[in-house]
Amino acid sequence: MRGRALVRALGLTLTLAGGAAAAATAADGQTSPELTATVTPAELTIGAQATVAGHLANTGVGVGGAAVALQSEGYPFRGFVTLARAVTQPDGSFAFAALQPDRNTRLRVLLEGQPAATSAELAVTVDPAVALSARSLGRGQTRLSVRIRHARLGGTRSVSAAWFVQARGSRIFHLVAVTPTRELSPGRLYASATVDPPSRRFAYRVCLNPGWERAMGAPGAHGRCPRHDFVAHAALEYQGEGRGIPLPAYPSAASVAAAARFLDTRAGHTSFAVVDSMGHVSGLRLHEHFETASVVKVMMLTAYLQMVSAQRRGLSSADTALLYPMIHISDNNAASAVLAVVGAGALARIAREADMSDYAPGIGWWAYTQTSAIDQARLLFMLNRLIPPRFYGYARYLLSTIEPSQSWGFPPVARPAWQVFFKTGALPEQGLFNEVGRLERGPVTFALAVLTDGDPSMGYGEETIEGVAARLIARSP
Repeated sequence: MRGRALVRALGLTLTLAGGAAAAATAADGQTSPELTATVTPAELTIGAQATVAGHLANTGVGVGGAAVALQSEGYPFRGFVTLARAVTQPDGSFAFAALQPDRNTRLRVLLEGQPAATSAELAVTVDPAVALSARSLGRGQTRLSVRIRHARLGGTRSVSAAWFVQARGSRIFHLVAVTPTRELSPGRLYASATVDPPSRRFAYRVCLNPGWERAMGAPGAHGRCPRHDFVAHAALEYQGEGRGIPLPAYPSAASVAAAARFLDTRAGHTSFAVVDSMGHVSGLRLHEHFETASVVKVMMLTAYLQMVSAQRRGLSSADTALLYPMIHISDNNAASAVLAVVGAGALARIAREADMSDYAPGIGWWAYTQTSAIDQARLLFMLNRLIPPRFYGYARYLLSTIEPSQSWGFPPVARPAWQVFFKTGALPEQGLFNEVGRLERGPVTFALAVLTDGDPSMGYGEETIEGVAARLIARSP
């Protein structure tokens, strides 16, 4: 792993005489000197020291009193410069000590004067110095941090650090936070995240792509971070161990059971699903198929923002002129225009990325898209991973500021204690009323979907959805 501070005491002995690999005979009949050099260690952590030592000989006999120069070429390898000069000892030996390269570097030694000789290049790999920390701040909060001393290269631009946690006994790392990096001082990067620990003992990874990453470490030594939109798959990856006190899963099993009992008393065809704060799934009739109505617009929004991110541009006024009315007032014409831009294939891709198993495209109209409660709850729970980070704030704004007349269901019972990001959908002529949402309160996040069909009236459908939400959040976390 790239983050380990490896200091290998490797002796790479490379020989070149007058630019050749062995002694040769000069044009005037005299033999050329042999110049050998070794760097130890050949891999070190920034701040550590290396030594270049070597020997100058002619026909196997050491040559003393000769002037030699050490030259260095640091990444991005645009030319050698002389670092130091020395005179060989009587036996032909020489040494350059206390070298402190701050990035991957190539070294060579030159015999100055005539006849000339050059050693082969010596490669020095310089690893960043990494310090990881995990500090419990109490129940449900562990502060993870990374400090990295690195080459002063690539500027001080902030990049995204993606944080993953793995519960003890699990083999899967889950993305839990994406935070910006900052330079505490030139050459010293810092990033941190406060997370709900998945278990009392857990592993964590932080992945990032800083501007200096190509300047340090062995080629191909990047970690294999879980795939996501925030950093490249081949990113710098550092792993540590942490401890903390996890919050209990929310909503509780008792609250889910109460919501299920309530829903079973309601008329029509009903279903609900919860992805709780620990990522566990529960509910009632999880995989029953329903038409989405306007809740499919969350998928459209996600697909559109992914498209803009792939085009490497910001949102234009033309973009927001479609997205804002599509979500804020559930404008169907805007939704049709968005779908025409992204294409049905983009929605199918979002379904795969959200691990949907019951998705099917609508026949005749996008509002007839087939879905299930568990599919929609998974989508909302994974929204922070599916929407590109530069547009996630905009998506949250849209999904939390919907027109009041369409803010029935979850918002009336959850606000102001909870932040509610949601979308409703209705086909009143068939008594279909749906709602999907993501609820956040401090470190607690869970997702919810309630799907109904055959309701006697819109008011009845709204009461059904509100009743499920009220029972799930009856006990505060």
